[in-house]
Amino acid sequence: MERILYGLLILIVGILIGSSGDTLSCGPVPVEGLLIVEGSSWSGSSDANHSIHLYNYEFDLYNSGQENIYVTEVEPVLAESRLIISSQDSVSRQINSNVAAGSYITINGSIELSTENMSKEEILDIQPIVFVNVSSTQTIPYFIHET
Repeated sequence: MERILYGLLILIVGILIGSSGDTLSCGPVPVEGLLIVEGSSWSGSSDANHSIHLYNYEFDLYNSGQENIYVTEVEPVLAESRLIISSQDSVSRQINSNVAAGSYITINGSIELSTENMSKEEILDIQPIVFVNVSSTQTIPYFIHET
């Protein structure tokens, strides 16, 4: 009889724990602000030097918020690799433009890579961009309350 009670107790506790997981979870949290929503990259040899490859990129920076966001600069941060010839400064893009709520801007550029004596597969495996820094400003209303 005691085993049945322990078994029943474990079953009830298991049901309670299983059903409480749904109430404790907050589910997906909507993100507002600037998001990279779509992008692509492709590469090809430089016309001037065949041992240099150009990694070309393009992505859409979407404003998912309710207000315009003024973007000053977009800077893809480069991986630390001996293959990357481009400097960090050369990939930084001055934008100085509003991204309206619910709209996007397209950012593109290229990165020079030293690919001498590399196979096509090795070249395609190179991922020179680690993440993207976006500099923006936000206008905050200023209200003075007189007392």
